[in-house]
Amino acid sequence: MYTATTAGEMNTSSVDDDLDLNVFDPYTQAALIKGGFLLSTNILKYTEAEFRKKVNLTVEATRRVFIAAANISASNVKCHQEPNNQVLTTGCKQIDKLLGGGLFKCGITEISGESGCGKTQFCLQIALTVQLPLPLKGAKSGAAYICTEDRFPSSRIQQMISNIRYKYKCDNKIDMNELYQIDYGDNILISHIATVEDLKKCIHEMLPKALLHRPIKLIIIDSITAVFRGEYTLSELPRRSRDLRDVAFFLHKLSVEHGLWIICVNQVTSSMSDNGGKKLVPSLGLSWANLVTTRLMMSKTQSSRYIEVMFSPHTASTRVPFKVTEQGIESN
Repeated sequence: MYTATTAGEMNTSSVDDDLDLNVFDPYTQAALIKGGFLLSTNILKYTEAEFRKKVNLTVEATRRVFIAAANISASNVKCHQEPNNQVLTTGCKQIDKLLGGGLFKCGITEISGESGCGKTQFCLQIALTVQLPLPLKGAKSGAAYICTEDRFPSSRIQQMISNIRYKYKCDNKIDMNELYQIDYGDNILISHIATVEDLKKCIHEMLPKALLHRPIKLIIIDSITAVFRGEYTLSELPRRSRDLRDVAFFLHKLSVEHGLWIICVNQVTSSMSDNGGKKLVPSLGLSWANLVTTRLMMSKTQSSRYIEVMFSPHTASTRVPFKVTEQGIESN
């Protein structure tokens, strides 16, 4: 189980974890030095409210410290990536281009959006593309699919599997017999999870064992929101933040150690926009957002669906349209 170092423990073997104190005002610098909070791991083990009380900082100063610590954590994940980082196709050339080539290993990719906009369709397609041969930007590996809301959509995945031959029939990079011989359904390990404790047990115990015995290179949680939204009262929000960090840190650890792609589906909630109106934003707040490497958001209108890069270390923020067909997600 991943554990962060405690305050005051100077981990000299993790120099990349050091905070740059020069970016903070003198009062914040003094508070961090006095409390021994010089490493990002020391800070991210607390909620923002807990940390603010511990070092007596303002809300704004605490937010800046947490953003800086989270950026270091994300950078460390990138630094531990394999030198030739393999990119996984989404099965849609337009979305691959949007992402800077496809999905990158190591770290957490979040896909959020309102109900019915295509999040699960996206995940099902990635669970198939990870099995594709290397010339098609697949990984010739399996997937672990963790369902927390509905039953796994078996009929839909079978429909997509039956259409794979049509999706790639014009591609000259592969031997079509190789494509047909893949047992797509059996290469997806499915788990149904209903509680936070079950999710933690799954990622701490079940997944590490599965990774030792099966060629899995992709983990999908659909969705991360379901188990964290209804299980906590207002007074238990600090515990929720700790549980979220525990799950995220261990997913990051698995992704780096095993060279995995991690996809977490998130729901959306309504928030006030700058002009006083309402807008949809990803759920679970800043404590979760700081732990995400790449954030994608889907949306829909009466005539179109869109996928947008909200932030990513690999590409700029932009969006493209897409459509959902029998074959899966395709360019519009």
